[in-house]
Amino acid sequence: MAFGVTTPEFSGEGCAVVFGGSGGLGRASAGLMAERGSNIVVTYRSRPAEAESLVEELRKMGRQASALACDVTDRKAVEAVFEHAVATYKRVHTIVSAGGLVFDTGPLTAFKEESFRGVIETDVFGFYNIAQVGVPFLRAGKGGSIVALVTSAVNRTVPNDALSATPKAAVCMMVRQLATEEAAHGIRANAVGPGVINAGMVIPMMETPTRALLEAAADFTPLKRLGEASEIAEAVAFLASSKASFITGQVLMVDGGLAA
Repeated sequence: MAFGVTTPEFSGEGCAVVFGGSGGLGRASAGLMAERGSNIVVTYRSRPAEAESLVEELRKMGRQASALACDVTDRKAVEAVFEHAVATYKRVHTIVSAGGLVFDTGPLTAFKEESFRGVIETDVFGFYNIAQVGVPFLRAGKGGSIVALVTSAVNRTVPNDALSATPKAAVCMMVRQLATEEAAHGIRANAVGPGVINAGMVIPMMETPTRALLEAAADFTPLKRLGEASEIAEAVAFLASSKASFITGQVLMVDGGLAA
């Protein structure tokens, strides 16, 4: 009698596609999945050097890896990423949506239109593109996993933060719908809800008026500290792997207790 899941987390066949892999959370997630056996395709929007340095690190691990420029609001660019992944690695077994925009927070009446539109288009429409284009590739590979990082969430540290709450709720609804619709095709869909993490978009946000809210985040967090990118990566790698084979349609909050 075997106890638990004994198969490798990632077999080395096919690849995981990590959208936003040049950022802090995407980079950590891609690196951990590579350590556990997966080949990786990462995308970037404006930081090619960071993406290429990650690819170099992954190749040193003995994994196959590549980096492509991609604006997730551009459907043709998303299609090109998946076409490259299949042409190079034969199949896609995991899709991770880890991109996001840096934005300031505050009263709804003070939001700049370009900020609101940018976050909605990148987080919501971008995930829509990733899912709609990517699902047929997962089906063709006989199943797989989708993991969305709802990275705009700043939770209770930002009162009345409609700019964060709106895309988070929309993406979570899409994840749950995908879970029910695609289960018959062997596809699982889940989300990870980071709290305030000492990485990724939080770093440049420290140079905006949001700094005071972020610095106070530890006081709002029951565990009394900010999270680390490695802690988010553990959740992503777990949900993507065979260890989570009976988990779908869930939002795993990795937030130090903020959502409790």
